[in-house]
Amino acid sequence: MDILLGTSAFRWGILSAVSLPLGAILGLWLRPKRKLSSCLMAFGAGALLFALTIELFGHVPHHVETHGKGAILAALIGAVTGGVLFDGLNRVLNNRGAYLRRLSNARKYIAKIRMLRAKRLADELCNIGVLSHLQPQHMAQLISRVKKSEFQQGDTIFEQGGKAGNLYFIISGKVRITRHNKGQDETEEYELGEHDTFGELAVLREAPRAADAIAATDVQVFNISKGDALHLLEISPEFQSALKKLADSRIDQLTSHFSAVKTKRWKQQVMTHLHQWSYSVSVEDIREESHGTEGSAALAIWLGILIDGIPESLVIGMLAASARGMSMAFIAGVFLANLPEAMSSAVSMKSNGMRVDKIMLMWGSICVITGIGAFFGATLIPQHPTDTVFMIVIGIESLAAGAMLTMIAETMLPEAYEQGGSIVGLSTLAGFLATLIVKVL
Repeated sequence: MDILLGTSAFRWGILSAVSLPLGAILGLWLRPKRKLSSCLMAFGAGALLFALTIELFGHVPHHVETHGKGAILAALIGAVTGGVLFDGLNRVLNNRGAYLRRLSNARKYIAKIRMLRAKRLADELCNIGVLSHLQPQHMAQLISRVKKSEFQQGDTIFEQGGKAGNLYFIISGKVRITRHNKGQDETEEYELGEHDTFGELAVLREAPRAADAIAATDVQVFNISKGDALHLLEISPEFQSALKKLADSRIDQLTSHFSAVKTKRWKQQVMTHLHQWSYSVSVEDIREESHGTEGSAALAIWLGILIDGIPESLVIGMLAASARGMSMAFIAGVFLANLPEAMSSAVSMKSNGMRVDKIMLMWGSICVITGIGAFFGATLIPQHPTDTVFMIVIGIESLAAGAMLTMIAETMLPEAYEQGGSIVGLSTLAGFLATLIVKVL
């Protein structure tokens, strides 16, 4: 093990990654505008793209000439493996809260889980008989507004004479409807069960509640506000007619008018409209969805940052140990890519409730780990590999490069476009050309 070489690689690794804590400090201090963050991130992505294509993949044709076609096979296998590994790990960590490190990732993730939630909601609501009279597009609109509530046995959902409010749909459990006759001791009582609807009388007549609604068992319901219910009645005469029938008869035989084939086709149309539904996710939505998960997400965020940095550190170490020596273009590319990424991510993490000291600890530790990774990359890889070992070295270099290219495509450029729009193209080109100038000089 060449300690001097490893120490040199460690310093190069620290130099390339010191832009991480530096970028976090600048981001938290200056809180740059989104356009500026976008330009810087796209610039860094362009610089890193140049470094990867020229310093890593650019040497593969030469290796094929000198070592045969096995070199291209090793490069392809390594690159695909690196890309798949990064993509898989990134998905796993995002599902555990690492999506909070980037605004674009957070928005996509929240939109995804909301769509999945809407699909599950649609599957349950499609079993409510009275709702089968809604047009699929109106059903999709209802799903975006419905809320879920739970009541324990004996809870009063609403009282007779109370102000008209929500319209309810039972998911599970039973609800006892009790009507007290004025001036008499008599009461009228009946139970409603799964997939039944109640509360429609007050909504239709815009009158006080006509009866008590009490949870006969533990019960789960979907509910929509009176305003949303009246809107649906206005845009859907079929729904209005079905609800009036239900109000008049209080029987749940509406679904008998629909054949199984038609019901299945209707559900499929609802799902189609849900796919077309655009979920816009605000920063406030992200905070709401992630509330209470900050602690458990911290480790996932740190690991997410780590998997971005490990491939870079290995490549730096391998370049330090290679015959061609360290590439200033690669160091410049990594440095320029890390700076805006840390700026943007630190601001995103802070806005989602993470403490400043924890943010700085994360970025600082990744800087040190990058140096350590470069040390091992330089000392464990032979300086003059031959035969099979040479192919393994090409495969490892390509694995790291494949992971980094996937990272640029999945995280850096989408984040830059999220914040800056079309300016990303020219900024990426500028970063690419700037690193070309560094390489030439």
